[in-house]
Amino acid sequence: MSCSVHDLVRLEKRDVPTVGVGTEPFVDEALEQARTLGMPALRMTLVPHPVQLLSEDEISALADATLDEIVARVTEPTAA
Repeated sequence: MSCSVHDLVRLEKRDVPTVGVGTEPFVDEALEQARTLGMPALRMTLVPHPVQLLSEDEISALADATLDEIVARVTEPTAA
């Protein structure tokens, strides 16, 4: 998730709205990294852990179930 946080922060600093998608065990580290990179209010959406054991159909269902939250998060203001 750390590379994702770097990418998200870079995009946000270029005025491209982003939302990080991660699992609960990694949220603290992701938010700390975002804070260190100057974006403590980075928008995040959490999904159940673990995802690597899910089938393609289960991942698709999880993405469908999370889509509305991602859209809501990406359209809300964030602090730079």
